[in-house]
Amino acid sequence: MQLGLLAGLLAFSLLPTTAFAADGDDIVESILLSPVSKRYDVKAGSSRSDTFKIINDGRTAFDFVVYARPYSVNDESYQPDFVSKAQNADAYKWVQFDQPSYHVEAGQTLEVKYTLRVPANATPGGHYGVLFAETQPNEQVTGNVVKRTKRVGAILYVTVDGDITTSGKFEGSDVPFFQFAAPLKIRQRVSNGGNTDFTVNSSVRVTDAFGGLKYKADKESAVLPSTTRAIANDWANPAWLGVYKVEQKVKFLDTERTDSSYVLLVPVWTYLVLVLLVGGRVLYAFVRRRKK
Repeated sequence: MQLGLLAGLLAFSLLPTTAFAADGDDIVESILLSPVSKRYDVKAGSSRSDTFKIINDGRTAFDFVVYARPYSVNDESYQPDFVSKAQNADAYKWVQFDQPSYHVEAGQTLEVKYTLRVPANATPGGHYGVLFAETQPNEQVTGNVVKRTKRVGAILYVTVDGDITTSGKFEGSDVPFFQFAAPLKIRQRVSNGGNTDFTVNSSVRVTDAFGGLKYKADKESAVLPSTTRAIANDWANPAWLGVYKVEQKVKFLDTERTDSSYVLLVPVWTYLVLVLLVGGRVLYAFVRRRKK
């Protein structure tokens, strides 16, 4: 039925982290952090020393401070939460920096040293946090001038050895057939029933009605314990009118799935015009019949 509708409508008729300020005076100040995530497999009671890099690729020097915070997510969209102290968002408590603040010159790269000290009573499984570097105003705020700070971070993924359970489930794809505006929405949902995170490799290919490749994307996404993640591979700039075939692949743990679906992308106003045309035709026929 969908293919028949497609034919008819065809006849009728795609985390290094950088922080920049919006103020014109501050465009010369830029801070990058590398890498954007850190992964550790550790034993309870152990410690691990490591570093991350801060890169000043701007045109002015600045001071910055470093600190750690909890890391969890809100709902399936995976909006990050750096405030709520979820049970396994405690890895930030284990971080000790060699020093709390630094100064970096324009064009300079420096290393920030820290130590991860895992408590002896840490529970097996995944623990999470985030390492932040935040610029500090170089001059005192006066009058109506506001000097804004910029913050970049690296997510900590820490797995404590012991009774580790990995369990994931593919919850399905979400690609609505009728879509009315960009972006063209392409989602896959994966849930995690274990006690540590795992990585999902997802890919998408979008072709037009004649088989021509219009869009492709590949992504790696972490899924935290006791959460479901909607992995978005949306096509930002499709043509305003078209029929597309969407092929998705997803791979994680011992699961591998391939799905295909069709999408009709037609602006709402097109349907309104069609309704008006049909309505006008019906009204015209009704008036003619009354005149006879």
